[in-house]
Amino acid sequence: MFIHNFKYAMKTMLKNKTAWLWTLIFPLALGTFMYMSFGKMFENDEVFKVIPVAVVEESSNEAFETMLDSLSEEGEDQMLKVEYMTEDKAKTALDNEDVKGIIYVSDDIKLTVTESSYEVTVLKVILDEYKKREKVLTDIAKTNPSALAGAVDDMMAEKTFFTEVITSEGNQSVYTNYFYAVFAMSCLFASFGAIEKIGNIQANVSSLGMRRCLSPNSKAVTVTAEFLSMLVMQFTVEVVSLIYFVILGVDFGNKYPQILLILFCGSCIGIALGVIIGSISKMSEAAKSGICISISMALSVMADLVASGIKDGIEHTMPIINRINPAALIVDSFYALNIYDTYDRYIRNMVTLGGMALALLVISFLVLRRNKYASV
Repeated sequence: MFIHNFKYAMKTMLKNKTAWLWTLIFPLALGTFMYMSFGKMFENDEVFKVIPVAVVEESSNEAFETMLDSLSEEGEDQMLKVEYMTEDKAKTALDNEDVKGIIYVSDDIKLTVTESSYEVTVLKVILDEYKKREKVLTDIAKTNPSALAGAVDDMMAEKTFFTEVITSEGNQSVYTNYFYAVFAMSCLFASFGAIEKIGNIQANVSSLGMRRCLSPNSKAVTVTAEFLSMLVMQFTVEVVSLIYFVILGVDFGNKYPQILLILFCGSCIGIALGVIIGSISKMSEAAKSGICISISMALSVMADLVASGIKDGIEHTMPIINRINPAALIVDSFYALNIYDTYDRYIRNMVTLGGMALALLVISFLVLRRNKYASV
């Protein structure tokens, strides 16, 4: 009987146009618009590029100019693109944003900028580091002149001011969080189809529910078949979405088995949410759908669906919300995979999602089993 129930449950799921719209078409469309809007911003805004800078030579400073030449040598370690100009041309170039700053070379090195950016920060750090080294050499020249030549050679050998440290092989773009949130929303939208499914086994909700209540099937077999059919469909939808976004160009890292587990647990919690809301017998299906939409969207918004930083703000003020918000747990699981080299945080989120889904399903089954009808 289970196979029979599961087969027909799958057929009805495949014909459910509303479920397809909200769980597949809408998330894919939203993700596509997001990618078109800012999918390439990470490359433009956060990947380090050679910094163009104008140099105005007010007086000769051979040591500083040697350092600039070292930092502007073409190759993998090139940091600056230096162009010597007159002061007027340098100011014009800065106003036109052709350069990020003007360095005035004299006995006292100065920097002029017009805005705050990571390029400006790098330039300031370079100048500060040079001044520190210059002071060290000056002090050595005063206290131990014989050691000056060795100190200069050591400093010239250490021309690298910054070292690239790879903390993770995953994508660390803040913009990718929006796509994580799209997956979270899509998983929670599985609750819409679950409401209709549960309504079809309740005699006081639908005529189909009346007929099914008269069948010899146990509630356990019926509910299990319905749940598994929804899980198969929803998980398939999430996998299709993942493949689509990867083809589109979104970088989710390379830990695909772990990502699939996130999508599986997310599908479970979304369906479980719809099952427990659908098990409320004294409420219309429209009202239940309204509750699902409200809850799903509210949880997704708190997981950074519409603005990056909301989830982090909640983490610093009321972290318990992020611990029980399934959308936040899904987003955080993606984040943990891409940022951390251990699985502690990821495993904690998966256990929480699985535990929440199981608890909701057990409560829903107990509620459905206790439903009694005076007549059918």
